Amino acid sequence: MPHRLLPNSTPTVIRTLKTARDEWNNVSNPADRAISAEQFAQLDENDPNSLLNRFLADASALQLAEAAQAPLTSAEAKLASQLTMSVSHFHQVLDLGVTRGTFNAGARSYYGRDITATTIPELSSYQAVDDAAEAVVNGEAARQKAEGAAYVPMALPSAAEVAALLTQFRDLDKQSGQAQEYTDKQRGVLNADYPAAQALAVDICDTVEFFYRKTADDATRRVQCQRWGVVYAFDNSSTPAPAPAATTTTPEVK
Repeated sequence: MPHRLLPNSTPTVIRTLKTARDEWNNVSNPADRAISAEQFAQLDENDPNSLLNRFLADASALQLAEAAQAPLTSAEAKLASQLTMSVSHFHQVLDLGVTRGTFNAGARSYYGRDITATTIPELSSYQAVDDAAEAVVNGEAARQKAEGAAYVPMALPSAAEVAALLTQFRDLDKQSGQAQEYTDKQRGVLNADYPAAQALAVDICDTVEFFYRKTADDATRRVQCQRWGVVYAFDNSSTPAPAPAATTTTPEVK
């Protein structure tokens, strides 16, 4: 049996409200309008403060915020991967140098590791990578100062290379964080208006179905309701009703 689907998401709520708004504008005879004037007042495209206009603006603002955030998030992830690899390789090369005798085992302590460590620092989060990279930069400077003329700089990668990536990562992380905060703010605005918009969409569906309740043929009644935004789902044994044709307005004879 066909059954009505309630608008229960931002896209379905917007689709229901816009369809009802457009059908109201298409129907010239007030007696043929299936929703009330009070309901339409919340859909009126000419009223910037109508609920639908606010909700559309909310949804658009969130989409723009997400669009601006996406490339920053992607770029940050790519740079974080490069920085993670650089820090990992720094410690692996350091350990190889300790094994060869180029560096003494105590050199590990400059970079925040135990002198007998057999594993590199944990790098499973952005903050962990940031901390480990900072330890590389500061540790290399401290080791150079402590060892004086005997100092042998690390290479492939050098601490300077790690520092350059760390600076880029922190700049991008700040931009990405600000973009995420703005996106969250816009999502909060949309969520604040969503309950009222969803309730209006459901109320419109109820009103439309009640308006056409006396239409005897079920398929015809569903087509009438669909013109106003009501959506029906059909099981495998049901035959879907034909898509409703757009309502046309008969010109007034003057």
